[in-house]
Formats: sequence, C-alpha cells, structure tokens
Amino acid sequence: MNDVPGVDMSSGSLGQGLSVANGMAISAKLEQKSYRVYCILGDGELEEGQIWEAAMAANKYKLDNLCVIVDNNNLQIDGTIEEVMSSYPIDQKFQSFGFHIIQIDGHNIEQIKEGFAKAKNIKGKPTCIIAKTIKGKGVSFMENKAEWHGKAPKQEEYEQAIKDLT
Repeated sequence: MNDVPGVDMSSGSLGQGLSVANGMAISAKLEQKSYRVYCILGDGELEEGQIWEAAMAANKYKLDNLCVIVDNNNLQIDGTIEEVMSSYPIDQKFQSFGFHIIQIDGHNIEQIKEGFAKAKNIKGKPTCIIAKTIKGKGVSFMENKAEWHGKAPKQEEYEQAIKDLT
C-alpha cells in the first residue's frame, strides 16, 4: 500500500479488507465526499466469517459507493475452493446480503470496464463484481495450479513465463 498510488490498505487473505473498505465508504458518506471505494477479495478469502459480517454492514448502511471485486479463480493456497470450503454460489450469497451482482470474465478488458461503469450507477446498495479468472492464465506451467498461489518463480521459470506471455 505504500508503493501503489490509490491503494490505501493491503490486508491479505484474512478477510479484513471488506471491513476496512466499509469504514472508508461510510466515511465518504458522512463527509459527503463523492469518491468510491473498491475492495478486491479472493474467492478463498470468502471463507472468512468477517467477510460476511462486513457484507451485512455494507447492506445496512446502503454503501452504494462501495464496489467489491471477487477474483473467482476457484483456487487458494490449499487447493480448490470446493476441496477446502466452498463459497459457492458466490453470486447468490452476496445477493442475499443485499448486493447488486455483476458477473464478468476477469480477463476481458471490455467486460471489466463495462462492469465498473455499471457499478458506478447502482444506487442504494453495494455492488459485487464477480470476475471469473484463471490463476496464472497464459503461463504454461502456472495456469490453474494452486501451488503457484504464493510462490515466486525462479529465474528460468520467470524467463519461460515472459516467453509464454509475449
């Protein structure tokens, strides 16, 4: 968060990001500011109970200036979402907590832009953009492999990844 402009919090996988985002969105409303708050969550992170408490609060306070983006790649550090603790159906869960749902292909730039444009126009409730993605997309040895969740490539792997992506 100290190196990327506009990133005000980096919380990792413990489910705290949505609570912090709620606080920022509530602050904007109380101070009558027009900025929007964006919170990126991993689908594995949705296993944390704090996420759902924060989702309830986002709905209660009608945080229409809050946009949650779920990276739905179906993988986390320990395996697939279904193997560890399924958070599916993600769309129905967030909808039941009062969120407006937008589903996109997280690798399609036009769909991403359209999703964010739609989210800006939702009034009276928070929005959840569910971005279907493939972990490591385009890198032959990383694609859809859980073991690359938190591991940096060695030099020769890095070079192969760059070749795969160019």
